[in-house]
Amino acid sequence: MQICEVFGKRVGHGNMVSHSHRATKRIWRPNLQTMTLNVDGSEIKVRVCTKAMKTLKGKNVDQVKKILLENKDNLSPRISKVLFSAK
Repeated sequence: MQICEVFGKRVGHGNMVSHSHRATKRIWRPNLQTMTLNVDGSEIKVRVCTKAMKTLKGKNVDQVKKILLENKDNLSPRISKVLFSAK
């Protein structure tokens, strides 16, 4: 399943509506990319949406940690384990 490991963005569902107004099912997938995060000295590869990449790019370790803590409800278990085990 495609889920952003930082923001929790998931696949969206809906209908594609033609000119004659016939509805057929379709899905919108998040644009996931692989990124390496440095959290508390350990580097982890994560699959994140491009919005998360833009948010995290160019930030230092403390800023990344702050962003991750703000989104702790949507974090993947793998990131949560690294983030909260260091405390």
